[in-house]
Amino acid sequence: TYGELRDEIATLAAVLTDLGVGKGDRVVIYMPMVPEAMVGMLACARLGAVHSVVFGGFAANELAKRIEDAQPKVVLAASCGLEPNRVVAYKPLLDAAITASAHKPDSCLIFQRPQCRA
Repeated sequence: TYGELRDEIATLAAVLTDLGVGKGDRVVIYMPMVPEAMVGMLACARLGAVHSVVFGGFAANELAKRIEDAQPKVVLAASCGLEPNRVVAYKPLLDAAITASAHKPDSCLIFQRPQCRA
């Protein structure tokens, strides 16, 4: 329902606030096309934070470039993405991207999917 969606957005916005995200701060969303990605976008909007969506599965070096460019306080990511014949683990790609990036986000928040725990 709309009320349930509003509650999910408010909850994530509160978590982002606890992680130090405020108006004008940036958040990178590294997720597949799942409802939680939209909740992340709307939670950022609720706080006045800027979000940059990097669809899941981007190679680590490309994700690193986007992290350097956006300089996010937080990265919201999923543990994995699902393709027709395989599961793509996102957390190792995210870890490699953060290692390669000159900018290090303060926090990463991972949406755990049952197909691959991070």
